[in-house]
This record gives sequence, C-alpha cells and structure tokens, in this order.
Amino acid sequence: MSVLFDLRRSALRLQARESPFEPRERPAERPFDALASLLGEVAAGRETAFARLYELTANRLLAVARGIVGGRNDVAEDVLQDSFVRVWRWAHRYAADKGSAYGWLVRIVRNRALTARERLHRREDGHDELADDMLASPEADPSEQAMRSEDARRVNACLANLPANHRRSLRLVYFEGLTHSELAARLGVQPGTAKSWVRRGLAQMDRCLSGGAEAGWRELVAAHYALGGLHGAARRGFEKRRERDARYCRAVDRWEDRLALLTEGLAPVPVRPQVWRAIEQRVARERPTFSRSLPWQIASGLLAAIVLGLALALAR
Repeated sequence: MSVLFDLRRSALRLQARESPFEPRERPAERPFDALASLLGEVAAGRETAFARLYELTANRLLAVARGIVGGRNDVAEDVLQDSFVRVWRWAHRYAADKGSAYGWLVRIVRNRALTARERLHRREDGHDELADDMLASPEADPSEQAMRSEDARRVNACLANLPANHRRSLRLVYFEGLTHSELAARLGVQPGTAKSWVRRGLAQMDRCLSGGAEAGWRELVAAHYALGGLHGAARRGFEKRRERDARYCRAVDRWEDRLALLTEGLAPVPVRPQVWRAIEQRVARERPTFSRSLPWQIASGLLAAIVLGLALALAR
C-alpha cells in the first residue's frame, strides 16, 4: 500500500499506463438531472424554480453545514442563507458537463461552512463528532430511501465497507472539515497515522467505485483535494497544476460528485421558515444590481422596437 503514496514511483507507473490524451475514466452519458434543469431556470431569473430548488435541497444542505460548524444551528442557517444567495447569483456558472447539480450545490455550502468554521476559530468543548444516528436509516423512511439515487447507494456502500479507522477518518475530514492535525488530535494518533488512514481510505474507495482498478497518483491527489485534505502550500500547488492540466480538473469534478453523494445519507435537518424569508429579502434587495438582467432588458427593448417597426410598416 505504501507504494501507492510514493509520488515519484507512482508518477512513473502512471506514465507507463496512461496516454496523456485519454482520461483514466471516460465520461459516461449523464442521466436527466432535475436539479440541473431547475438551475437553468434560476439562471434565467425564474424565482419559482429558485423556490423549488430550495425546497428540494435545503434540509440536506443544512445538515452538511451543521456538521462542519460544530452543530451550531445559528451559524449553519447563516451559511445556508449565504449559499442560496450565491446560487441565485451564480446559477449561470453551473456547467452540467463538469458534474451534477447537487454536487455543485454541496460544494458551495461546504466552502461557505468551512469559511464560517475558520471564523469560529475552534470548536466548542464537548462537541460530538458525526454519529451513526445522524445518517439516515434505510428503514426509517421508504419514500426518502426511494429518492436516493443508485449512485448514492453505491458510494455510501463503498464507504461503509472501509475499515473502521479509515471510514471514521474520511467522515471527519469531509463532514466536519478537520485538518490532518485536528483529525490526529480527535483520534488520539500521530498526524502521519491520521494522514495515512485518509489516503488509504480514499484509495480503497476508488478501487470499490472503479471495479478494482488501482488508482493512479493523479486520482488520489484529486480525491484528497476534493475531500478537503490539502491545505496551505500543498493546496495552492495543486490548484496551479489543475489550471495547467485538464485531467486534474476532470478527476476533481469526478471526486466532488462522488463525495457529495455521501451527504444523501445524512438525516435532513428541518429548516425554519424565517431562513427562506431572509433569503427572499436578500435576493429582492440585490436583484437590481444583478448584471445578468441587463442583456434581457436590451433584448426586450430590441424586440419591442422590431415589433413596433413592423406594425408601422404594415400600417402604411
């Protein structure tokens, strides 16, 4: 297993196995994505679609935020508000060919939650880690289980089959945003041991999801980045490399989609009605400043001018 994480030897093995012009995993045709369709409507300024998107995802996304900010409901609700305002502003940036709509939403919420967590400086004493009862029980609600995708069941099954230390490490890093040093302190082990458990867990998950194929160095680093395990200079260095090599982009997109599916196993957290009202108020205040409304105004004006010109020409 240690050979997998020797970067130089892995890179040589990868060069011998992969063509620089072919990704390790060819993209499959994506099934219809209802959330992606809603995002397209949101990008066009349809507020009913925005409300429906919130209705379908808010409870699950609040659970994601709550785990990262240490169970602080007030902070998690602020994160959810801020995230959905960003969804309204940035819906036009979503690209279906780069990943699922749900994965894109989870990424926004996780980033905002991690920023909020940094502002909190540290977790409160006595904070409990993500417990098994925070994961939705397959028997608890048949209708909820039916809504979970086959991909989500597969990813969660691969996580569940990991050794306990590896599974716990991945959960803590992804669901609570712990760094390796924080993870080591939580688990009572050396930082090198905690980092090894994370890397081995990711390698085992990749083998499970790819049908037994051994992960290359690029895939493992992308998985570690998507999980949130790269920090400081290592994170900045990877982001520079990703800008130069589209294969890293594809690998990160693939892993962000996979990891986002783990959140479908979280028990939804009820959202108070005032959270949506606050989002509506913020969107209403900022609506006139949205630059995307200008092209629509110009197009509407041109269309009106054309119609008027035709009407005048026919009147003559």
